[in-house]
Amino acid sequence: MSSNYPPGVTGNEYAIAGPDYEEESDLPCPKCGKPTLEQRYRHDRWLVCENDHTTGLEPLDEGPDPDRAHDEAVERRLFGDDRYDDWEE
Repeated sequence: MSSNYPPGVTGNEYAIAGPDYEEESDLPCPKCGKPTLEQRYRHDRWLVCENDHTTGLEPLDEGPDPDRAHDEAVERRLFGDDRYDDWEE
């Protein structure tokens, strides 16, 4: 499939696709007191107000990746391999 993006660009980058999540926040902007939006991109979170002030927030701990657990279970069934049992998170 052909795309108009240069090599190495997928179209999923923040500059092209924008945030993954956006919702009004109850927290006011710490710089000007205006209402804010909470935005996320991958594991990063921040607040943005209408004056373009941004304030970083702590990343969310989303817990274990369910896709990884599924992939490991499939590999165990296919290969009879217990190599993941000793891994520590």
